[in-house]
Amino acid sequence: MGGHRFRCRMCGATRTDRSGTPFAGYRWPREVIVTAVRWYGRFRLSLRDVCDLLAERGVDVSPRTVLSWVHTFGPLLAAELRRRARRLGSRWYVDETYVRVGGAWAYLYRAVDETGQVVDVLLRERRDLDSARAFLRQARRRRAARPETVVTDKHAAYGRAVRHHVPLATHVRTGLHRTRGETTKPVERSHAPIKDRLRPMRGLRSVATGQRVLEAVEAAQAVRRGDQCRSPGAAAAMRPGERARAEALTFLFAAQDLRMPGHPPHAA
Repeated sequence: MGGHRFRCRMCGATRTDRSGTPFAGYRWPREVIVTAVRWYGRFRLSLRDVCDLLAERGVDVSPRTVLSWVHTFGPLLAAELRRRARRLGSRWYVDETYVRVGGAWAYLYRAVDETGQVVDVLLRERRDLDSARAFLRQARRRRAARPETVVTDKHAAYGRAVRHHVPLATHVRTGLHRTRGETTKPVERSHAPIKDRLRPMRGLRSVATGQRVLEAVEAAQAVRRGDQCRSPGAAAAMRPGERARAEALTFLFAAQDLRMPGHPPHAA
């Protein structure tokens, strides 16, 4: 289970094909871990459901183990998939929605561009100026992009946050039920798959671990939409079987490029 072992002739150190990666030291192969994380993020499965599916394939793990994989590798895979995603559009639609965290309501900030690609997500305890600023700051840093137009609802905090973090962008304040002109419908509509996936979880434990789970969920949904495809409609044009196989391979290829700090990627 530890992978192929190699011995360095110079120093005598023993390495495996997972040395220098986040998967080093784990009992199960990288493919097993990535598959479990993808299943949990992509489908409406409980942790026990994922364990049962793995057990059918000869992998016996506990729900706590699967959850630890999601917490550890969900954000790492999400970051790598963001790096592989096509270039963001110039128009960002920003909004927040309610999710259950620790028995109370929290706020999930999300943004999409004009093609439907998710820019970023951030879970916060409060809906205020600090949260709006934190979201835009994180989105700018992670995506290394600057929108020309930011469309939001009329929450006052967005105006100050946009002026502070995207001062050159045009800020459009609107709503969902406008009969004409810009609306927040693109981002409001994109909340639905995430809310559907979170519903069987019956809430998240905390903001910190909830952010990690949401990273895994958003990564799986991004692959499903085809955010890594150069053409926005390429994934939708695939046949169902081809699309499912492409999703699995996209996750596995992303996992192969994960490296610990200080370790270079494999040579091509």
